[in-house]
Amino acid sequence: MTLPEHTQKPSSNSSQNSGRKKKFESNNKYFSICTYAVATFTICLIIFKFINNWRDAQKYTASILSTLSPFLIAFLIAYFINPLVNRIDKLLFSRSQNEKFAKLHKFLSLLLAYVIVIGFIALVLTFVIPQIVESIMQLIMQSSSLYDTIMNGLNSLNERYPNIDFAYIIDTINNALPNAISSVQTVMTDIVPMIYNAGRSIISWIINIILAFVISCYLMSSKKCIIHGMKRIIYAFFDQKTAYKVIFTIKECNRIFGQYIIGKALDSLIIGIICFVLMCILKLQYALLISIVVGITNMIPYFGPFIGAIPGLIILLIISPKQALIFLILILLLQQFDGTILGPKILGDSTGLSPIWIIFAITVGGATGGVIGMFLGVPITAVLVYLMNHIFDYMLYKKHLRSDLTNVEIPDINPENVFIPKDFSDRKDSSEDITSNSPKDPQQH
Repeated sequence: MTLPEHTQKPSSNSSQNSGRKKKFESNNKYFSICTYAVATFTICLIIFKFINNWRDAQKYTASILSTLSPFLIAFLIAYFINPLVNRIDKLLFSRSQNEKFAKLHKFLSLLLAYVIVIGFIALVLTFVIPQIVESIMQLIMQSSSLYDTIMNGLNSLNERYPNIDFAYIIDTINNALPNAISSVQTVMTDIVPMIYNAGRSIISWIINIILAFVISCYLMSSKKCIIHGMKRIIYAFFDQKTAYKVIFTIKECNRIFGQYIIGKALDSLIIGIICFVLMCILKLQYALLISIVVGITNMIPYFGPFIGAIPGLIILLIISPKQALIFLILILLLQQFDGTILGPKILGDSTGLSPIWIIFAITVGGATGGVIGMFLGVPITAVLVYLMNHIFDYMLYKKHLRSDLTNVEIPDINPENVFIPKDFSDRKDSSEDITSNSPKDPQQH
């Protein structure tokens, strides 16, 4: 009896397949595992080489940053000018809906923004910097007379209050001030090579800044293309839902960081101008120099106004204690005005951080990056806190818990052992009663 043809196994094909070697079949799962393993090994090797050769790595990183400095400065310029361009475009061309002139409107807004920024820089270089240099030179020239003023003040205090021993203070100043004056004189004698080296670095910086402005113009003009390219990369690596979440998170981080940086810069500029005007009205000396220091240090939250007030207070205290007292009262009033009226009006709740987080950011940023770290620590911490809140909210969502923990069930805790339920002994007793009352096995009778 023969089997049907469709049930018969092709012996010839099976023998041919057995004779051939099996082809390699790709497996996406194992390929992904190998890719992740190679990437992890490469990253760990780079980190090890970076830490093992720390000094060489620092030099290499510094050389890379110096090479890329025009592009980094251009990115910062474009980042700070972008809100000004958008504001000018809304103020001047928001009513025009004609798409034919959209590119012209963008070009005019960009041109006007760069004219404003370059004009402000030219104004500072023309009027502000010469007065600052003149004030510093006056302080250097008056260094010898300042020594006599301090010593006369201490001698008068010693005559008024003979019970207080000023000998230690006078001896310390006698030893410190002449050394400071001699060091200043040494610097003044070696100022020619210093000016030469500074001139070379200034020329290189000027070239880099001019190049950065040119690059920033190209960045601003091709802003839409750059953003579109970044979106393409994100959508290429993630699915549509995840990519949209990533883009939205990046936008929020940019909003938090940029709103704080730009708002704080505007707030500090206004505080510096108000300080300069009030010091001129009150006829306090070195008004421009002290106001610039106050305005720059005001970028640091909470402690900035007081840090900026210390140099001005010392200078005015040496010249006239009365002017120093007036300046101290002025700084206290400015700090109250900035903290209660001007700061909340401009910044609002841009960071969303509590005061303890701000103090933490200032402390850690100052320890790692100095003054710049104290300023940038607050927005960076705000961005990190925002990201961590989203991560924790997602982890709570996976456990079916709300972000405010209102649906958390609080169990009864055993005070003797928190890991054992409180009703464990009751459950044990009830189970023992059930077993004792249950009928015995008939085989035991």
